[in-house]
Amino acid sequence: MRHKGKTLLATGAGSGLARAVAQRFTREGGRVAVADFNLEAAKKVASELEGAIAIQVDVTNEEAVARAVKEVHQKFGRIDCAFPAAGIADFDPIENWSLERFNRMINTHLGGTFLCFKYIIPIMKGQGGGAIVTVASVAALVAQHGNAPYGAAKAGILQLSRQVAADVAPDNIRINIIAPGSIQTNMTEPLYAKRGDGDLAKGAAMSGSRCVMGRVGQPDEIAAPVCHLLSDEAAYTTGHCMVIDGGQTVV
Repeated sequence: MRHKGKTLLATGAGSGLARAVAQRFTREGGRVAVADFNLEAAKKVASELEGAIAIQVDVTNEEAVARAVKEVHQKFGRIDCAFPAAGIADFDPIENWSLERFNRMINTHLGGTFLCFKYIIPIMKGQGGGAIVTVASVAALVAQHGNAPYGAAKAGILQLSRQVAADVAPDNIRINIIAPGSIQTNMTEPLYAKRGDGDLAKGAAMSGSRCVMGRVGQPDEIAAPVCHLLSDEAAYTTGHCMVIDGGQTVV
């Protein structure tokens, strides 16, 4: 029950990694604001979690983020932890990208993280501290074919988080980063299926073969270290990037 009495705001929590984090955070005693662009998905997740609320938010829209953060703060009275994880998957050779498509990638991942920082950090400062975990990727660390805009967005999150971590450390606010490898979620399953010529299991196995552990990861295997970094067990850890990739970047 290491999160008893704490509140978490998680974006993109209608599915995928953020949903798994919301579920684990609740099991460990906390309350969660399940925020997602898809309000119905957020409501479904929140309905399964004790004390949770659902919030609709478009993380590329500053007014929407400001409004969502304010609503969570008003309903819970505080925001102890945050997991800004809203994102999109979109991969193609760079010559096939328009500027509009590129900007959507950057604004969703990097811009969404920035806006969460902008509106959540003042609340954490006012209450004496907090913890945030952001979502980069192994694509922020190593090159991947046909993945340049996504990798650029994730690399931006990594360095933005480190910079802000240094700025807010005196305010007792910790910011850490995770860099997942191949994780099976609703966002990646269509990519695995395409890679396997329509066979999801085959495509996932192909992706997993790049890891020394020989398989793709599951959302719960991300939720566990995220909830550790959000907890007081990681009280002396900030600005750290935890690579959770089954050994994909070992060799």
